[in-house]
Amino acid sequence: MNEKWIKLIKQFEGEGYTPGEIQRIVWLYKMMKYQDEKSKDLFENNENEHND
Repeated sequence: MNEKWIKLIKQFEGEGYTPGEIQRIVWLYKMMKYQDEKSKDLFENNENEHND
């Protein structure tokens, strides 16, 4: 884990989040980031098909 994640997790712990809540927050972030990357790929592929 990099420094940003460690700092963020410590901040969540300081705000009273449980380890399970923190795990769900991290999972949700990763899933949203993955979905964003896939959406961009689909959009770029769709644009390329229209330009051919």
